[in-house]
Amino acid sequence: MKKSMLARDGKWKAAALAAVVLLAGCDQAASPKEQASAQASTAVVVDAATGLRWLRCALGQTWQGGRCVGEAEALSLMDAQERVQALNTKGHEGISQWRLPTIVELAALRRCDHGLVDETFTLELSPEREPVTVPRWCARETSVPTIDSARFPDTPLRKFWSGSGSEAAQHFYAVDFSNAWIGQNEAAEATHAVRPVADR
Repeated sequence: MKKSMLARDGKWKAAALAAVVLLAGCDQAASPKEQASAQASTAVVVDAATGLRWLRCALGQTWQGGRCVGEAEALSLMDAQERVQALNTKGHEGISQWRLPTIVELAALRRCDHGLVDETFTLELSPEREPVTVPRWCARETSVPTIDSARFPDTPLRKFWSGSGSEAAQHFYAVDFSNAWIGQNEAAEATHAVRPVADR
């Protein structure tokens, strides 16, 4: 009888120890691999370097099963701004700080097989802001679209609006992900795709 009770005590202790280990594991932060896997299943991707949160699909497309389904909308700059504000009103993807990216943020999404050239554009902004400098385009021929397709699948081969430009000069900036070029003299009435971003 005594031996049987000791055996049962041993089993209870082993079970309790296993429970403690399991609970401790629940408190541990997810590994980078686990975080990346979880992120891959969502419509928002976070830039690890900047903390910026990007919609993985262009406006008009829908995130389904790891893909961007549907056609990207072609919007004027004013319509693009209104559509982004509508996302904030409804708290799209649990975020209410969506905006158009700056030209520097949008240009940083470009990916070329052989990198970007050393030559740069200096882009004028509004009078109260300093000009910005960005690389011009891909160094050599490259696969398209010129963006990380794992993070931004099904990106259309077209220009995307930035929120940067000069209202005084009435020209605005865009990035063309069919060739990584910067559109420098875009009229506000031109129609381009939109990829909203939110700060961390």
